[in-house]
Amino acid sequence: MATEEVAQSKQQDTAHMNRQISSSNSPRFSPGSILIFAGFIFATLVAGNMLFVYMRDGVRLEAQRSIAEVGALKANRINDWLDDHQADAGMLSGNSHLLHEAQLWMREGAHDDARRRQILSRFKEFINLLHYQAVVMYDASGHVLLSTGEHVQDAREMAKEARTVTTSCQHKFIDLHQYQDENRAIRLGFMSPLLADETCFGAIYLVEDPARYLFPLIHYWPNESETAETQLVRKDGDQVLFLDQLRYRPEPPLTFRLPLDTQQASAIALRGKQGLLENAQNYRGKSVLAYAAAISGTPWMLVSKIDEDEAYRLVNRMERTAGILVLFVFFLIGTWFWQWRRRVLAEAETAVLNQRVIADGLRMEGEKRFRTIFELTSLPMVRNSLTGEFIEVNEAWCKLFGYNQEEVLSQHLTWQQLTHPDDLGPSDSMLKRMLAGELADYKIEKRYLHKDGKVLWASVQVTLVRNEKGEPEFTIGTIQDITERKQAEKMINFMAYHDRLTGLPNRALLFDRLSQAMSQAKRDGKSVALLFADLDGFKAVNDKHGHEAGDNVLKMAAQRFLACVREVDTVARFGGDEFAIILGNLDDPQQAKGVAEKVVQAFAQSMVLTDGSECNVGASVGISVYPENGSAMDNLMTAADQAMYESKRIGKNSYTFYQSKTSLKVDPIWFKIEDSHLVGVEEIDEQHRNLVYMVNRLNDALKRDDSPETILLMFDELQVATKHHFDTENRYMANCHYPKQDAHEAEHTQLLNQLQHFKSQFNEGRVLLALQSIKDWLLGHITYSDKKMAAYLALHGVK
Repeated sequence: MATEEVAQSKQQDTAHMNRQISSSNSPRFSPGSILIFAGFIFATLVAGNMLFVYMRDGVRLEAQRSIAEVGALKANRINDWLDDHQADAGMLSGNSHLLHEAQLWMREGAHDDARRRQILSRFKEFINLLHYQAVVMYDASGHVLLSTGEHVQDAREMAKEARTVTTSCQHKFIDLHQYQDENRAIRLGFMSPLLADETCFGAIYLVEDPARYLFPLIHYWPNESETAETQLVRKDGDQVLFLDQLRYRPEPPLTFRLPLDTQQASAIALRGKQGLLENAQNYRGKSVLAYAAAISGTPWMLVSKIDEDEAYRLVNRMERTAGILVLFVFFLIGTWFWQWRRRVLAEAETAVLNQRVIADGLRMEGEKRFRTIFELTSLPMVRNSLTGEFIEVNEAWCKLFGYNQEEVLSQHLTWQQLTHPDDLGPSDSMLKRMLAGELADYKIEKRYLHKDGKVLWASVQVTLVRNEKGEPEFTIGTIQDITERKQAEKMINFMAYHDRLTGLPNRALLFDRLSQAMSQAKRDGKSVALLFADLDGFKAVNDKHGHEAGDNVLKMAAQRFLACVREVDTVARFGGDEFAIILGNLDDPQQAKGVAEKVVQAFAQSMVLTDGSECNVGASVGISVYPENGSAMDNLMTAADQAMYESKRIGKNSYTFYQSKTSLKVDPIWFKIEDSHLVGVEEIDEQHRNLVYMVNRLNDALKRDDSPETILLMFDELQVATKHHFDTENRYMANCHYPKQDAHEAEHTQLLNQLQHFKSQFNEGRVLLALQSIKDWLLGHITYSDKKMAAYLALHGVK
């Protein structure tokens, strides 16, 4: 399309030129002709500028599409690579014969006997076949039983991961990390549980060298480029950590960092933006065209980029060249204006020819660029005959299936040979329907067999190509690897709502679970117990043995808590050494007493640290009960917190039920605005009181079990009142020229969006969580934003 428009533009220029030339019947031209010529020059310049603006946009879109294809392809390759390695770990740990031998060997004491040598031999064969660096076997306690391959320096440090895998019976990805030796080797790994008779008795740890495949894949670019680069990053606190070696930085992998709050492409991606990135820069401060894609099941983000200067280089050169040519042509035409008609006509024909040459060059350049991009599109594609034999495969297909193009053609392979036997029927049926004219194309998910025998799940799109007579000639297929896609999505969701150290639910998930438990108890007429537990003596362990020992104590504490509750109960970590337990669906609140006694008894036993030393950590437990101690989440949590501190006061390592003469739930006003919340501006304070009143109306309506329609109507009224309040604040800020007005108004917009999110929680039935969130939302805005604004207004005489 761009080439056609270039040709049309040049034809229009030529037509204008010919008309200008033919209109001259004398060797000299009138002032009117000069004005026409000047208008022609101006129109040509405007048209040329518009043309190059259009071409620049086209080049930008083409470059973005190319970067997106490369980034998406590499992200898919990395996902496939991770899925394959996780499948390898599962295949090894799921080998029934190996499981049987390993279980017998462990039961017999794990001696250095023939069975041990047999297991080692199996591991060595596995390493030789799939080229892993090492294989390590752990028992259920995290002790290293076997190790083969390279020396794994952090094998013992991975004990906690092995225990987690054994306890959860779930696979686990071990992120990129660096050995602390002279070689500073970088490794990652995949850990799978050893499961037999529905019991996990150990774990297998596969160690992989990212320099063998991952880093080369990241650094590869399909065509020559001075600035094109792919980066693998992850978030490290408030910084961007680059996981691979950068093209223009000397630092080795896992050492170079940049702040997270910049316009650097990787920082933008880690702040949540994926796909094409706008207004991004690279680590050298250059403006870039960039594309970001998250790597499933990992904290990684893959960013592909190219400098804008390089992307637009060809257009800029063409623009400069065309500008010089146009100026030169105009100079010639200006000279021709003062020559005889015959010479003007002759030189005008030469100018027309020059314009055609330029247009042809532009068209040829566009066709060449299109062909280059088409041939380098790295999607696995095949062309098959109607009988199924492969006619042609691309390089991406070869890399996916392990064959080279010569093998495919010389062995006359067919798609039927590479399809899993159980999936032949559906594929064959769809092909027959397509050949019969019932379908133009079809899409199906099925299993393939890799050259080495492993199974690949793929989404296949097949299209039928017909000849000029309309007869079927061959098929074209595109393939996408989708192995373990859902498992990766499940892992991402798990990481968002669980504590990374202990694997327990975090604060956000605790609030959600507590809201659901209280709502269910309200419907069923039962009770919910909330237990707050604080570890006694934990600080002393941290100070004496170090933070690593403290982390181990927290993980052991998590396991002890879990051992004391039912599967339906929730154990969460708030942060630090604070834990919470939700016991739902209780017929009698005193059932919580048995759990509390188990916790106290569990922590009466000493803990053994990794260095062999022992430490004693107790647990002070506070218990509150819904609805006896409160009908709102914060009341219930305050009661449990007070009871916990009462346990600490009476001697620690004990439990206490919350007791108060005045129950927290009978307070007629749930949400109060104190004097400390007043900002000093009468109109704003009055509107704050009105908003608090409306929130209390919502709470009362929930207690009365009003209809959902009534509650949502009240919520709509709260939204309208909030918008009116924000408009009032905006008026005051504008009148007094508040210097932080833009930031404050941006916070208003964000708060209104959050209020809409709380409304969706109401619709989902999570009413208690939404109500508590609204209370915290309003108090936070008053305390941290409105008070600062009001102090400024007071200085300008506002009361």
